[in-house]
Amino acid sequence: MSGTTAIVVFVVSIVVAIMIHELGHFLTARWFGMRADRYFLGFGPTLWSTHRGETEYGVKAFPLGGFVRIKGMSPLDERLPPVGDQVFEAHAVAQDRAREQELVPAGGSSVGEAIPSATWHRLEEELRLRGANRELTERIVQRTRLNVGRSDELRHARTVFNEVVAGEVPDTGRVGDLHHRITRGDRGRFFADRPAWQRAIVLVAGSVMHFVIAITVLLGMFLFLPMPTGEIGTTVEVVFEDGPAAEAGLQPGDRVLAVAGVRSDDFTQLREVIRERPEQPTEFVVERDGEQRTLTVTPVTATDEETGERIGQVGFYPGEIYERYTVSRAIEETFVGPVGFVTIFVGSFVALGRVFSPSGLADMLAQASGTEERAVDGAVSLVGAASLAGQTSGTASGLLTLLLLIVSINIFIGIFNLAPLPPLDGGHLAVLAIERSVNAVRGLRGRAQDFTVDPRAVAAVAIPVLAILGTVFIALLWLDITNPIRLPG
Repeated sequence: MSGTTAIVVFVVSIVVAIMIHELGHFLTARWFGMRADRYFLGFGPTLWSTHRGETEYGVKAFPLGGFVRIKGMSPLDERLPPVGDQVFEAHAVAQDRAREQELVPAGGSSVGEAIPSATWHRLEEELRLRGANRELTERIVQRTRLNVGRSDELRHARTVFNEVVAGEVPDTGRVGDLHHRITRGDRGRFFADRPAWQRAIVLVAGSVMHFVIAITVLLGMFLFLPMPTGEIGTTVEVVFEDGPAAEAGLQPGDRVLAVAGVRSDDFTQLREVIRERPEQPTEFVVERDGEQRTLTVTPVTATDEETGERIGQVGFYPGEIYERYTVSRAIEETFVGPVGFVTIFVGSFVALGRVFSPSGLADMLAQASGTEERAVDGAVSLVGAASLAGQTSGTASGLLTLLLLIVSINIFIGIFNLAPLPPLDGGHLAVLAIERSVNAVRGLRGRAQDFTVDPRAVAAVAIPVLAILGTVFIALLWLDITNPIRLPG
C-alpha cells in the first residue's frame, strides 16, 4: 500500500466514522419516536438531497463530517401540528373571515362552493412530508374528498379526514409512527418530551458507535490478518542499498535456508555464522519463487556495540514470523490483548487527561512556539494523524499499523465526545444530569419538577471551551505542519 493510498483510506475512514457517529444519534432518536428530519454528509451548500419518509437525506459541498437534526434540541424549533389541523383548520379560519366579510376565501373558491383544489394539494404535501408513501397519500385524499362530497365545510372535512386516517393507517401505539405523525403531529416527539433515559441513550449513541467501529476493526484485524509473533524468521524483509547482501543479489522475500553450510530455520543460528565471518566470502542458500539459489556474500567488518568485538554484517533485516489466530484467540485479543480495546481505551483516557491538563496545555504551547522539543508520544491533529497514516506504508507491518491508528482515533473521539463540556455530547449529558438531580430534590420538597438549565448558562460555558479547543487545534496543526511526528523506520 502506497503512502497516498494509506492517507486516502485514513481520511475516508474518518468521514465514514463521523457519519456512523451521527447514525447512532439518528437511529436511537427514531427508535424512541423523536423527529429527526435531516441526516446530511458534510457542511455548506446542499449538493443533493432526497426525502425518505419524514427525513431529508443529503450531501453538502464540504464533506468534513456530517450532522443529524433532532427537533427540540434548539429552542427555535417549531412543532408540527396534526395534519388535519394544519391543513383544514388554517383554511377554515380564512373561510370564516371570508364569510364575515363576504370576500373570496384563499384558494379561489367563493363561499358555498366545494373545498378548493389548493387545500387538497396542501393535504397531499403534508401527508408526504409526514412519511406517507404516494399510494397511501392518494388513497387517503381520494377517500376524504369522496366522503366530503360538495361540502365546503373545512372543519367537517377535518373530521372526515381523521376518520379516513384511522381506517387506513394502523395505530401501533408507538410514539412517532405514521399514525402518530399524521394525527398528533409533534406532540411528545421533541427531544425534551422524551424520558431522560431515552435522551441519555441518544446522546451516548454517537460515542458508542465509535467504540463499535474500533471493536469491529480490531476483531476483523485479528481474525483475517496474520499477526506478528515477536519472533524473527529467516525470510528477508529489508535489504540495504550498497550493502554486501544487495551486491550479491539478495532480495526481499528470499528465504535463507543455509549460511556457510549451516542449515537452520532459526535465524539466530544463521546470524552467529555471519558474525563469525567478517571479510570472508560466504555461501548463502536461499529459496526464491520455489527454487533454491546459491549466492556468495562477503560480510563487512563491524563492531559489536555491546562487546566491542569485530563481527561480520551483510546488510539485511529478516522479517517477523506471523501467525493466524483462532476465533477464540481473536476475540480475546480484541478486548484484552496488548493492543486490544481495553488497553487502547485506558491509554486514550489517560492521554486525554494529560493533554488537556494545565501542564499539558502549557507544554503544547511551548512546543508550538519552539521553546521545547516536540514530544514524539504527544497529541496530533487529524492532519498529523493522516501524515502518520501515510508513513505506515514504509513500516514492516503497514496495514496493521494503519488499522491500529484508525482504531485509536475512533476510541479517542468516542471518549473525548463524552467529556462533560458543552457543546460536546457529554456536555448535553451533564445538563441532563443536572436537571434530573435538581428536579429530584425539588420533588422531595414537594415542589414542581420543572427546572431546566438556562441556555445562556450553557453558552457561557461553551464559549471558553470552544476557545480552548480552537487553540489546541491551531497549535497541533502548526506542529504537524512545521514539526511532524515521524514513525520509526
